[in-house]
Amino acid sequence: MAARDVHTSYRESGSGLPLVFIHPPALTSCIFKYQHEGLNQNFRVITYDMRGHGNTPYMEDSFTIGTLSDDLLALLDKLEIEKAILCGYSAGGTVAQDFVLRYPERVRALVLSGGFPQVASWFLEKEFRLGIHLAAHYPLLLINGLAWSHKVDGEDRHEIAEECKKGSQRSWRCFYEESMKYSCTESLPEIQVPLLLFYGSRSFYFLPYQEIYQRLVPYTKTIIVPGAFHQIPVKQYKFFNRALTHWAKSLR
Repeated sequence: MAARDVHTSYRESGSGLPLVFIHPPALTSCIFKYQHEGLNQNFRVITYDMRGHGNTPYMEDSFTIGTLSDDLLALLDKLEIEKAILCGYSAGGTVAQDFVLRYPERVRALVLSGGFPQVASWFLEKEFRLGIHLAAHYPLLLINGLAWSHKVDGEDRHEIAEECKKGSQRSWRCFYEESMKYSCTESLPEIQVPLLLFYGSRSFYFLPYQEIYQRLVPYTKTIIVPGAFHQIPVKQYKFFNRALTHWAKSLR
């Protein structure tokens, strides 16, 4: 379907309250396959590849977080979804936050796994700069690293790597760069929908951001996953799916 001349590749399963999952740079919607399997009995689960990622082509026009939000708006319009719960993972959360601030009437609630309103620490900035460097000069190293860190089994690793290879290095770099400079901290009090946060207890670069959300977003619940690192929707998908289901059902 066309979203500002972008033909967005998406997958949907199930019925009910829509859950839309948003992936981070260089990865694709295939990392959310366990959300389709575990959530589509109770929800309408939608995953999609952002422009220049997976099966969605890269366009030569501007690549900004706002552009990605507009692409998502076009997808919701195409699917005739009036309101959805947006679920942003890692830097995918920048798009989710930007969208709810731009189009609050289209969002029922917000879920951020490993989310941040801005890159405000030295360690996280270095991680983003590494992603930018690898995307520009060593794309296969980036792909293999992401596939390894997001696998549950060997089949997952192969699938993730193959889907990543379909994307555009330039789009990966742009997404890293735009996410790194994005900041919505001052606008967080404008988020008036329920917010659910997931952080791994061992996700040291991201864990401190929970305090900012708790202080500035009125309706926030935080779940710290014991022993977990950053990749909660994949590595702890059973826990993640159960907790998300319980919370989302409480909104009805």
